[in-house]
Amino acid sequence: MKYIKFIWALSLFIFLGYSLLAYIYFPDSGVMVMGATETESAMVMSKSNFFYSSMGILLFINIVLAGLGASVLHLPQQLIMVPNKAKWLQTKEAQQQLLESVKGWTKGLATLINGLLLSTLGVIYRTQGHDIEAPKVEYSPMVFSVLIFAWLIAYFFIMKSPKETED
Repeated sequence: MKYIKFIWALSLFIFLGYSLLAYIYFPDSGVMVMGATETESAMVMSKSNFFYSSMGILLFINIVLAGLGASVLHLPQQLIMVPNKAKWLQTKEAQQQLLESVKGWTKGLATLINGLLLSTLGVIYRTQGHDIEAPKVEYSPMVFSVLIFAWLIAYFFIMKSPKETED
């Protein structure tokens, strides 16, 4: 878990870079976010609205998850949802381990959500049709969704009990 913070920050910078690249290459006529169906017309946004919306979503999700991870010990005990809560809250050392574990887990979740947003941006970039050599990422959002689900399940294994410290 000690490299999660670095990977999380790297995912933020990669998303920012790819968003700026996409902003440069998106057509001025607009970005087709959702294609037309039989009953609905295509949803098109201006490229600046798309850029600021995607960055706003990214920042909101990351700020909420980072805040949640950092404030776990300030919540009332009834709202702390961890297996073996009594062991986690027993000593100051265990509480610090809980804080570090939750911060790492929430940053890992934020990293995976950043990957999902990045791959969705890649799909939208590719569907604009002006860059034939763009990487094929059609299945990446589904892969990231499965990884997010696996990370949610991993929470129960990561938080099973605090590590015993030798005195």
